[in-house]
Amino acid sequence: MSSEPLRPRVGPDAPAGTPSATDRNDEWHHDDPTALLEALGDEYTRAAVEAVLDQPRSGREVAAATDMSRPTAFRRLNALVDLGMLETEHRIDAAEGHHHKVYRPVVDSVAVTFDDGEITVVLESARPSGPHVEQSTPVPAND
Repeated sequence: MSSEPLRPRVGPDAPAGTPSATDRNDEWHHDDPTALLEALGDEYTRAAVEAVLDQPRSGREVAAATDMSRPTAFRRLNALVDLGMLETEHRIDAAEGHHHKVYRPVVDSVAVTFDDGEITVVLESARPSGPHVEQSTPVPAND
């Protein structure tokens, strides 16, 4: 198994300059709650999240598990990565030499509050983030 550097995520482990979160230990405010809520309002996006909750899965596995087309699955998964809900890792099947990107959640809960006409989304995670193996391998996108 091998991994590429993970895409930037929001939250406490986000690199300096990441524009989508305000750091607060294991919980953080999402800077674009409207985009996050719009994404989660889509049934395909919710299905993609549910498909990776128990175990990391590739885009193909998510498509198969949810009966989505592959392009739809990859669009939803990549949108969730961009929103800081998922992160990616590249895995190599040493026996067959195949490699693929898998998606896994980085958020355990989402809380929405309405106060003085403003919407706030607080994300919470107890999941570690970061590379899980020592070596990077280039892999084609959407594979």
